[in-house]
Amino acid sequence: MKKKTVIYLLTVLGFVPLAIWCYHFIDYDLWYDEVYSLEEFALKDFSTTFFYYPAPNNHIFYNFTTQLISRVFGYREIFAVETHTYIFRGFQLVISLFTVFFSVRILKHFFGYKSSFLLYAILFTTIPYMNFSLQLRGYNMSALFIIMLVYYSWSYMAAKRNFSLLVVLISSLLLLYTIPSNLYALLAFGLLLFFSWLHYYRKKDVVSKLYFNAMVAVFIGAVVAFLLYLPVLQDVIFNKYSNRGPFGLLYSFHVLRIAVFDFFSSRFLLLLLLLPGLFIFYKKSSTKERYYFLFLAALFFVPFVLSFFHQKAPFPRVFIPLAPIFCMLLTVPIIKFIDNNLPLYQTRILQALVSVYCVFVFLNEIDKNDAVISKSMVDNNIESQDLYRNYYLGSFFKQDSTLNYLDKIYNDFPVVKYDQRDQPSTDLYLRKYEIPFREIDTITDISEELKERGKVYILTSFKNRTLETLKRMDSIESTVLTPEYAFTNIICVERQN
Repeated sequence: MKKKTVIYLLTVLGFVPLAIWCYHFIDYDLWYDEVYSLEEFALKDFSTTFFYYPAPNNHIFYNFTTQLISRVFGYREIFAVETHTYIFRGFQLVISLFTVFFSVRILKHFFGYKSSFLLYAILFTTIPYMNFSLQLRGYNMSALFIIMLVYYSWSYMAAKRNFSLLVVLISSLLLLYTIPSNLYALLAFGLLLFFSWLHYYRKKDVVSKLYFNAMVAVFIGAVVAFLLYLPVLQDVIFNKYSNRGPFGLLYSFHVLRIAVFDFFSSRFLLLLLLLPGLFIFYKKSSTKERYYFLFLAALFFVPFVLSFFHQKAPFPRVFIPLAPIFCMLLTVPIIKFIDNNLPLYQTRILQALVSVYCVFVFLNEIDKNDAVISKSMVDNNIESQDLYRNYYLGSFFKQDSTLNYLDKIYNDFPVVKYDQRDQPSTDLYLRKYEIPFREIDTITDISEELKERGKVYILTSFKNRTLETLKRMDSIESTVLTPEYAFTNIICVERQN
């Protein structure tokens, strides 16, 4: 088989996980943060998007792009967006494709690796990255801007093109203006440029001027972003989330441990190539390769160190934009091992094994995660929302079809929400089907409706806990109308004569 054909097939295999993910989630139901962001920021006027910051949910630049898309397509109302969710998630797909495109170019252009296409399989089987890849939030966009910072700053050092320097400035600005917590990554990047400049300046190397220029570009971008934040700066800095104290002195390193483990995504057999690959890299890599690799390693780890010095408690998802950097750190030594003067047939076997193994583990893990998410919610009353597992990606999260079903059967009997999670999405789909409802704090609050109407439909996320509570009420019969595992359960409660 021809060389290009094999590479083409392995590249296609690397995109299979993304295709599967899109098949499942490109038109998936909206969840809490997405509904809130759309209704409160993106589907309002421009002044609200830019100058209203009640909570960190307003990823300003991302919501601005969402607003532009909604205006271009004429979907300026939440139900129109919900009907065409695939358009807005499609934009996120384009961002993911650009992210992997620049990531592969980094390996190809600056490391000169022939097997750089393996990054497709490694990035698209990194579950935390995929969890956020189609989400209507700013994390995926932030990952792109970080990768662009790396690519265009290195391109500027190599070719001295002013265009690359301009992109560095713009990427710095937009990275910070998308999510303020990206300051950890941007500051880390700026520090790396500073120490590189200092190193070359002391050696009186003319390249120091290039690093200085890149450093200035990053600084200007950060300053412009700061100026754009001025109208809402108080809310950005002094909100209950950004001011959360850490859960222990070393909390940031606890988050680092979680991130590294989750970014591995159970592909631990890659260590069989990674560890000897690191040894070969140490022995045979050029000075330039080592610099690039250490730059990427520092760019991944330093944001956690800066978080430690900050002594706040950022959510682990703050570091999701670093996932492509982590994947490159995995891929570089693996490729170094594979490309280390092996016979061509052995190289092809190892390339295929890495790709197939990553895809196989990915498919196994997403099936496992789906089971864990639903069982945790129903059997253990635990709502999964972290880097690796999220309730809103579970197959049991069927808000639209569940409330469409309720619309067909409730016959104008009272509908109440009790112990229901993700209220923004629940309320959205209740409003979509024009189902009147109210929220109750205690189960006995349905007594009056049962007395007057004889039947009440309860919506709850915690079925077993709600059924246990209902058992304490006399003269009623409870029937669960939804499947064994459902995020929103419909329980029909009828009064017995």
